[in-house]
Amino acid sequence: MNRITAIASIAAVVVIAVLAALLAFAKADLSTAESDNRVLKSDNALQGQVIATQAFNVNRFNQVAQLAASANAVVAGDAEKTVIEYREILRREKTCDLPVPADVARGLLEYTYRLRASAMHADPGQPDTADDSAAATSGLTYCQAVLWIRPLLATIDQGNNNFAGIRDIESLRQQPPSKVTPLMKQNRKTEAP
Repeated sequence: MNRITAIASIAAVVVIAVLAALLAFAKADLSTAESDNRVLKSDNALQGQVIATQAFNVNRFNQVAQLAASANAVVAGDAEKTVIEYREILRREKTCDLPVPADVARGLLEYTYRLRASAMHADPGQPDTADDSAAATSGLTYCQAVLWIRPLLATIDQGNNNFAGIRDIESLRQQPPSKVTPLMKQNRKTEAP
């Protein structure tokens, strides 16, 4: 019996040792799984913050773009209204059809074509729509020059609205979402002369 007791005792010790080893391995696996779980939760939280910040920024940028677009629409409407008024005034002018000196008119036309060409995107697959080889056949009159002024000023004003929007976006981008102040001046419109 001693022998059976000794074998049973050794078997019990071996079983307990095996169970202890399995328990240690299971505990290590559980610890690793918990660590991985914490890392994944942390990654998910950071990714959620990034997504929330990006959505917030897109919303702010869309608001800035909408404000700039509406300011530009007001400027374009005012410019069109002013041009119509100028045409009515100039229609009664006796000197309206006097030509601008040819050198001045040619210089303005060339400068206009250069500006237009520099604004066009180069696309080797498409013909250059800003080709300045075809010159205008008629001269420029003083009234035509006057009618150019308001649309040019409106274009400058619209560009300024767009640049102000870009500046606003850049300043908003530098601020954390919780510290954002009102977006833009609601009215960027330049008063018509």
